[in-house]
Amino acid sequence: MLRPLRTGLLLACLLVPATAVAQTAAPITEQGCRDLLAQLSKSYWRPLTAAKASTKGNGGCLYGDVRAEAEPKQVSIDTIDVDRIVPDPQGADRLPQALRLSVMGLRVTGGSGDAAMDTMAKLSNEPFAFSIDYERDPAAKTLKLSALTFNTAHGALSLSGEIARLEPSPPNGPSREIVTRTALKSLEFSLLDEQGEVQRLLLLPLGYTLVRGSSDPAARLKQMQDQAAAWLRLTLSLINMPPAEIDSAIAALTDFPKATKALHLAIKLPEPVGVDDIFRVMIGGTTPQALFPDGWIELSYGK
Repeated sequence: MLRPLRTGLLLACLLVPATAVAQTAAPITEQGCRDLLAQLSKSYWRPLTAAKASTKGNGGCLYGDVRAEAEPKQVSIDTIDVDRIVPDPQGADRLPQALRLSVMGLRVTGGSGDAAMDTMAKLSNEPFAFSIDYERDPAAKTLKLSALTFNTAHGALSLSGEIARLEPSPPNGPSREIVTRTALKSLEFSLLDEQGEVQRLLLLPLGYTLVRGSSDPAARLKQMQDQAAAWLRLTLSLINMPPAEIDSAIAALTDFPKATKALHLAIKLPEPVGVDDIFRVMIGGTTPQALFPDGWIELSYGK
């Protein structure tokens, strides 16, 4: 079964296992680009085919009319532009040290035979595009995300930021430990989504996980939304976010996946703050003032 929109949302991660073609200084050839796509197919667990494959002057690869078939669903992509990829010297199965790629015209069609998946898929069946551009410093254990974007016909999301304490492990490594260990240094997030297309797109993977096995997927989503709003209000209160900005965050969550107003979030922290740090605040082990005395968070919705 095709995982819900994994092709789109995780395509950047699926490019992690670059082939030897991408790891050598030898010039990239058309066959080299096809070899890279073949390696990508292995990591994706589905065969990917491209009607067109060509090299770029900077050593990248450009693919056209890309398809992945996993009956009864099909994935089609107009173009994939791998502009830059710098593999981790420790192995092709690790997160690349740098990656810049863009995907245009990604579509998922067909039913899956899974009621929950098909219910969620109906929320997000518009073609979309995305791009990612990042570079990480293994010695400093940091990652700078210059841009992560999602675009639909009526929506646009952009994200940039810096992450610290990043120690990537192979795909089968302890992902939970990576999440709790990693810390945020800065973040800027903007969303303008006139018809909720981007939000439904991002909701699909999480939504499928939440409603799988439920007799009433819509009711289950509403219940989880209410619970998330309560948790969000508590968490933002603990870090002393102004009440008006907390209300904006709750309003955006309540409107999701049809939050059609402009949403903007900016975070700047003097020292990296991670999940474990927030947990210490919640249990009284430290205070927001001690954790980030000179940091700031700004959030607006519909302003």
